[in-house]
This record gives sequence, C-alpha cells and structure tokens, in this order.
Amino acid sequence: MPELPLVENFGSCPQMVRERIESASTVLWADPSSAANRLRSAVEALMDHHGIPRKGFSKGKAYDVSLHNRIVRFKKARPEFSDAADLMLAVKWTGNVGSHGSGVRVRDVLDAVEILDRTLQVIYDASADEIKKKAEGIIARRGVPASQITTAPPF
Repeated sequence: MPELPLVENFGSCPQMVRERIESASTVLWADPSSAANRLRSAVEALMDHHGIPRKGFSKGKAYDVSLHNRIVRFKKARPEFSDAADLMLAVKWTGNVGSHGSGVRVRDVLDAVEILDRTLQVIYDASADEIKKKAEGIIARRGVPASQITTAPPF
C-alpha cells in the first residue's frame, strides 16, 4: 500500500519533526503502534527544536527528563503555546500506548496526527498573522490598492 501523507502543510516546521511524521506514514497501515511511537518521537524532536533539555541535573547527578515533563517545561517557557503543549500531551499518550503494543488502531494514530497537525499550525503557521496584516493594510488604505498609493517626495 502506498504511504499516506499525514500532514499537508508543514509550514516552517523543523525538518527533524517532519521526518518523524513522514516516517510514521510509512508504517501506519502495517504497524499502527509503531506509527504512534514515531509521532511521539516527533514531539520529542519538537521539544529538542525549542531547546527543552532531555537531561536534568539534581544533586550533581544527571537524569533523563521524561517527555511529559519536557512538555510541561515547554508550556511554562512558552505560555503563548500553552494550548499546543496540551495537544502534545495527547500525542505523547498515544505514542506511549503504541510503545507498549496495547492495540493502537489506525484510527487512533489518525486522531493523534490530526492533533499533532493542529499543534504544528499553532506553533509554525504564520499565515493567520500575514492575513491579519493584509487586512489591516487594506483598512488603513480604505480599500485603495497598495499599488496605487504613492508617497509624496520628501521636500
């Protein structure tokens, strides 16, 4: 079976996140649990991209920071993406179940993909801001096309 493209528009999403999502698409039909785990790995890569450390230090000793705690730290560090952090927790949980082979279905993975897609939109899709800027410009010019606006010479 051909792989199913899981996300249509990655925006400015980091390549390492994109690769993990695309990797999930290659195994979705044959091994949904593995696909779920690969989506979880995409969330790990997203945390890496945002500089949320995988290691912590306590009493002079290094320890691994769980993905759950990394997402919590991301939420505190980037409160503007609080909703996206909550969405990532859902993908993490689906991936955890996939890691333990507890009967993840294709539908479960597709739900996680939909959630992860929305997460990427929230964090990386700037089109809403661009559209808002365009609308503000049109309002400021009262509908006159920008190409018809000339500025007076600075005399």
